Amino acid sequence: MHRALAFPLVLVALLAQQLAAASAPACIADQHGGLVCGEGNAAMRVVDDTISPSKNYAFAWRGEQGLSVGDPPPPGVENLLIRLSDSTVLAKLGGEYWATGEMRANRYQLVAVWSPDSRSVVEVANSRWDSDSFAYYRIDGAAAAKLDLRALVEPVMKARLPPRKREGNSFSVRTDRPLTLDARGRLPFTAMLYVPKSETSNDYQIQVNIRTTGGKPSAQVVSMRRVKAD
Repeated sequence: MHRALAFPLVLVALLAQQLAAASAPACIADQHGGLVCGEGNAAMRVVDDTISPSKNYAFAWRGEQGLSVGDPPPPGVENLLIRLSDSTVLAKLGGEYWATGEMRANRYQLVAVWSPDSRSVVEVANSRWDSDSFAYYRIDGAAAAKLDLRALVEPVMKARLPPRKREGNSFSVRTDRPLTLDARGRLPFTAMLYVPKSETSNDYQIQVNIRTTGGKPSAQVVSMRRVKAD
């Protein structure tokens, strides 16, 4: 009797999962040509130029009241790494960038640097003076493990400066220079330490190698050299 019921129950469970997935809020185009995912206060807007090569993932933003805009900036903005097929939030990012299609955050920038297989992404969230977040995310199912790259790189850069010049600097990843993440986890980029509103900066060409073991990412600085600021 119990064996006879087992197979139909499995089929019912599988059907329920399929229906739930099919009814998950899809991402749709808004009147400005952007993508909106989810509904109500959980609605998120995909940030332009952050969709993964596989088209499965992207960076998005939302406010504490969803995408209601009112007078900018929207309250309680948070940036997210999401899965586009079902609007699942995989990780909360470190920046506060927003763009409605008509207006956007002034002097804020959010850049996604994807690996070729779309399993990994580097977030660069720049504000006026700093990289507020410079982090690596490794996607595994419905979650993503985070590695803080700023915490790794900034102390190594400061150690290159004379002790009296190590304090009072802002740290910023230069998005106007090449910034890539290859299939082997190699991340070359340029970052700078500088005093805001001054005319001098200390720029470094850096390579970080990232690997994931047991679902946990780790990284090391493998090269760093001073380059001319422009």
